[in-house]
Amino acid sequence: MPTVSVELKNVRHRYGSTWALAGVDLCVAPGSVVAITGPNGCGKSTLLKILATRLTPTSGTGSVCGLDLLCETEAIRERVQWLGHELGLYKSLTIEENLSFSLSVLGLTSPNGAIGRALDRVGLGRLPATSVAACSSGMRKRLALARLLLHPADLRLLDEPHTNLDAEGRALMNTLIGEWKRQGATIILASHDHAEVMPFCDLVVRLDRGRME
Repeated sequence: MPTVSVELKNVRHRYGSTWALAGVDLCVAPGSVVAITGPNGCGKSTLLKILATRLTPTSGTGSVCGLDLLCETEAIRERVQWLGHELGLYKSLTIEENLSFSLSVLGLTSPNGAIGRALDRVGLGRLPATSVAACSSGMRKRLALARLLLHPADLRLLDEPHTNLDAEGRALMNTLIGEWKRQGATIILASHDHAEVMPFCDLVVRLDRGRME
């Protein structure tokens, strides 16, 4: 097992002429909960997308779960789950169909009844046949959360995880973060809400104009 879950060295990323990340160094121990904070536009989402291998950094090096960030992207994706602003849901499918389809795309199978149990956990257990097109933003966020429950991950990347959730949903999110940590997962989350994330974080780092403060 690697002694470092995430390590970045001078990672930079540019959109056109704008540097979203301007030289980020980060080292995260396995099983830690880390919050990336900072104002809108500071590079939080870009950093998480790079760790999820959804973006390739313009320059710099790094590793995720002991795997090279630039050369072993497919292997990294098998060990990482990402919850971003774009939830990746299919509006033409029902709630249950979305979960089944997500599993099939990943080539995964789940124990009998696992989808139902995941939906029960997030409060959607009575709505499996509801079209995602008819769901509120909060329901869609809960559905995306249910997707995370269907298989384990060594690293969970959560971009503004409490957005669009009511008080009950935010409490559930916090409970799950605690459970994942106890299971040994590393969690890195981006948030502008310090009060919400501080209680369960081992480390809080701040980004400002693409640099760690």
